[in-house]
Amino acid sequence: MRRLELLDYGRFFAAVMVLLFHYTFNGILNGKISTITHIEPLIEITKYGYLGVELFFMISGYVIFFSAKNRSPTQFAVSRAVRLYPSYWFAIIFTSFFSLLWGGEKMAVYFTQILVNLTMLQSWIGFSHVDGVYWSLAYEISFYAAVSIALLAGLQKHLESLFIIWPLLMCAAFFLNMEHLPYLGGYYYYFSAGALFAILKEKRNFYTIFPLLLILGLCVTFSLGVAEVKTLKQGTVYSAPIIAGIVSTFFVFFLLQNNVKVQSLRLPLSNTLGALTYPVYLIHAHFGYMFISQFATEKNKQFIYLLTVLIVISTAFIMHKLIELRLSSLWKWLFKSTLGQVITVIDNFPKKLKIAYKSYLN
Repeated sequence: MRRLELLDYGRFFAAVMVLLFHYTFNGILNGKISTITHIEPLIEITKYGYLGVELFFMISGYVIFFSAKNRSPTQFAVSRAVRLYPSYWFAIIFTSFFSLLWGGEKMAVYFTQILVNLTMLQSWIGFSHVDGVYWSLAYEISFYAAVSIALLAGLQKHLESLFIIWPLLMCAAFFLNMEHLPYLGGYYYYFSAGALFAILKEKRNFYTIFPLLLILGLCVTFSLGVAEVKTLKQGTVYSAPIIAGIVSTFFVFFLLQNNVKVQSLRLPLSNTLGALTYPVYLIHAHFGYMFISQFATEKNKQFIYLLTVLIVISTAFIMHKLIELRLSSLWKWLFKSTLGQVITVIDNFPKKLKIAYKSYLN
């Protein structure tokens, strides 16, 4: 697989979109930033930054297809856990500390909540997130779980076919009003789109292009629906053409990513920017809300915005260097010894059952 330097730029751009959305628009709107008001001309742009999460999901679909295609179920599960959990654990501690210090009623946390959040399973067992942005991790985990199940079922050689069929099932579910069913609607459209672009990288034919066109329509339709809900809740008007244009631009971005000439480019700082994206996403929201509320006024808010971003990026850099890189051997050993052992047992069970059955027959 070729280097994905443009994809790293895309990751970081998505993080910046979300960060600006939270700091300049959403945090003030929902009252978590209480000391300053909107910069009106700016929010006409940054209010669309929530779509950066959709771009993240597309990138996940793209990357996970290649990751799953070349790994065993155990290798895949361990690699995903090593990627997700170490920085997340630090982010929980980091955000909880400032929430206890500055959180007030809106961003308060309590001990049991923090412990449950460490599992990353809080969405399924009735606990609120330590930081609101963690909602997207539930979709990541459920997507990884579905891919892991496919690998355990021995479908590694058929992943391509599964990802091609997926948007067809989604389209049928949409017209049958069944898109609420697991994996058949909503943000999963974007995971599907990313995986299809991964397939399209090697196979350009009707069987990849047609599902991709279907999923583009579903992505646009879904995001327009989300905007309508936001308008009803917030009273903020979103432009349908702008939303459709942004989502379509994501698809154009992946067409560029698949271009051979673009893949041969060596883009400055791409590895660093790509590596910082996940830590930035994890720590930026509630910490940023609290820091801005503590120190920003109408007179100094531009400076505080800049300072907050610098603190977040610096902290993310430290997280990457110390937690993700320096302690990488520890995390690999930890997850191989725990999750890896469980997945291996599950993967080997049918084989042992088959051997036992043959022995019985003999």
